[in-house]
Amino acid sequence: MCLGPRSSESPALLISCEANRIPFVSQNLDLTSWADCLRAWPNPPEGWVAWYNRVSKSHYATWETIGIADALSLSLSPLEKNENILKTIGYFWSDALNCFMFGHGPMTPTLLDVAMITGLDIASPSPSAFKLPKVPFTLSSKKECTSWGAYLNRYMKTKGPVTEREHTAFLNFWLEHFIFCGPSLAPTKNYLSLAYELAKGTQLGLGKLFLGEIYRSLQLMSVKLFSRKTVKTGGPWWFIQLWAQLYFQNQIPDFPSLTTCTFPDVNGKEIRCTSYGQALYGLPGSRLIPKEAAGWFKIFFQGLDNPLFHPYTESANFENPVSFRLDDFADDASTQHLYSLMIRPCFLPVGMSTSNRIIKPGYECYQPVVAARQLGLGQVPPHFFLHHLTASRAELPDILTGQSNKMARLPHKPTVPLSYFFLRHQWFSYELATPEESHNASRPISPKSAPERASSGPLPPSLNSGEDGGEEGSGQENPEALRKLLAEMLRRYRPSATLDLATSTIAAAQVADPPESTKPIVTASAVPPSLGEGCDLSSLLTFDPESIEPASSKASGEPNPSTVRGPLQRLKDLLSASTETLIENSEEAKGIFEDIRPHLPMTLQVKLWPAVTLSAFKSRVQSARQRITLRHSQLPLRADIAEKCRRLNEKKAALDAKTDTSATRAELETLRKELENLEERVRVTKQLIQDKEALVARSQDEAKGLTADLKTDLAEIRTLSNQLVTGKDEDDQAEVEADCIRVDAVLALGVFLHRAVGDR
Repeated sequence: MCLGPRSSESPALLISCEANRIPFVSQNLDLTSWADCLRAWPNPPEGWVAWYNRVSKSHYATWETIGIADALSLSLSPLEKNENILKTIGYFWSDALNCFMFGHGPMTPTLLDVAMITGLDIASPSPSAFKLPKVPFTLSSKKECTSWGAYLNRYMKTKGPVTEREHTAFLNFWLEHFIFCGPSLAPTKNYLSLAYELAKGTQLGLGKLFLGEIYRSLQLMSVKLFSRKTVKTGGPWWFIQLWAQLYFQNQIPDFPSLTTCTFPDVNGKEIRCTSYGQALYGLPGSRLIPKEAAGWFKIFFQGLDNPLFHPYTESANFENPVSFRLDDFADDASTQHLYSLMIRPCFLPVGMSTSNRIIKPGYECYQPVVAARQLGLGQVPPHFFLHHLTASRAELPDILTGQSNKMARLPHKPTVPLSYFFLRHQWFSYELATPEESHNASRPISPKSAPERASSGPLPPSLNSGEDGGEEGSGQENPEALRKLLAEMLRRYRPSATLDLATSTIAAAQVADPPESTKPIVTASAVPPSLGEGCDLSSLLTFDPESIEPASSKASGEPNPSTVRGPLQRLKDLLSASTETLIENSEEAKGIFEDIRPHLPMTLQVKLWPAVTLSAFKSRVQSARQRITLRHSQLPLRADIAEKCRRLNEKKAALDAKTDTSATRAELETLRKELENLEERVRVTKQLIQDKEALVARSQDEAKGLTADLKTDLAEIRTLSNQLVTGKDEDDQAEVEADCIRVDAVLALGVFLHRAVGDR
């Protein structure tokens, strides 16, 4: 996908000072560069929900106290990736301003979004990698637990109370896998000390660290895109997806009402969502489709006619977060206090491990003035309080350097002042927010359309538009009103040049965080005018001041170009010369400008001032030309260096292939574990064989004994059997009956003989 020229009808997206800092401007869009970036995705592995259920029974009250309960609940549900949004929105990130540069204006994730979507604490002190205590126990490293499943099986208990060690291991899992989504795709100790502090119930501003890590991940992404390398940084891209879907919901077909979405509880039952984060988690994702990705790129590039800057209009339908209630903004002191923090520029911590080679301890600048419309405020040309006070995105090797770096004015000179950039860009209306708009922060303030902006006053053109801003005396320009407006903006948003950092910091804190007794929402429109401004003397004096000293006519103070027509023509002739001539000597033009400046409209002054001060860049231009000449003369040397570097890269690649044995070691470790498992199985099998053989031997011995017993018993039985009377009772009965006949016969003979003897 290549970037073509934009049509002249579309509003300008970029200006010259940011053109080289937005990835898609100087790069062809290669969506395959994102192949490895989104692998670190916060989907719960098997067993996580059961572990959450076990630990929450003992520590849920602590989670609510320290402000991580809402974010922890998001880990119960899988989240589908929307690759078409994520792989196109990154090309619009400006790592100088920490915002997305869309066609309709800059937008960025803010502390308001972090609080509303995740519920993380943004009010407590920010954690520091140098202040976290040492963990009194050790957990397995990536080499010992090569996957999240192995980590979970090692530290998840099923019985007994949840110990401090188990709770720390649980939170370390959650921080690494679900919140910050480290690129290692395996357990690390980067957030172990932070998990230990949270397990103890320490109040930490985890929301600020989370937003800082988001900014740093996007910055690392920009570096990869500029160097044409694959994006492998990992990071909380899941939050960027939720944020983009929320703010661009009108561009998503069939986008559901968030109040009707459901979310799974610990038992897997779908219940009503209690926060924006839970509602957004249920939205469907999409695999990378080039046509659909091109559609999203077009939306981001051209911008929206009616962008959604304040999507939290249904916050009353969600119970969480309990600490920030937009629906009760006027009466809730906690909400007012958190809102004052959301609109205050500050440093966001980055990196919780001093040994991590990718994200080292540092800071990111949080400048909410770049996206005031997302906070419900009117957008005005912002002044950046932090960019010119510190080194840009410095690494902090120790706590002492970190503290001194944040409190010192380190060199930081952008080519074009950022305040000048926003002063001239057409995205920002010059109309200040009214007191009613500033107070009703819960109501979104829609940006003015182009016709409305034109009717309220002329807008300066963008630096790259090529327009001259219109002719003078066109009837639409009010020089006096514009001069007053510019003076008011400079008075409100630009601190004095002699104001030191400590004074400006205290003043900013007093404005952003008023006393607890009042807690007003202080905005630019609430700043009181200086004494004597707009005083009506006639209401204070008992006489007519005109009788003593007539007041000067209002018309006399108006710029009158006709009185300086000659110097203006001379100034025009001088500026018509070549840029080299003006760089050599622009003192005459500057002198003419200083003489006639009171008679010029403010818009013309803003345009002329950079042109008449070009001589200040003489030394820089000469140095640049010398460098250009040297570069051209060194082309053969550059070619030689490039060739040697190519060869060196080949040698280094060969060396890395020889020395980088991490993959082989991992495979070797896997094979060793497999061998251990196989040896264990062999040992168990051998033991089973021995047991079976012993059983067989015992069975044979027992069989021999039983055989001998059997023979003895059989002989005894045979002996006893020989003693038995053979035959049948029936046969013997027959014999018994025959004997009776004989006896009867003998008896009968005896009787007969007896009778015979008696007869004689």
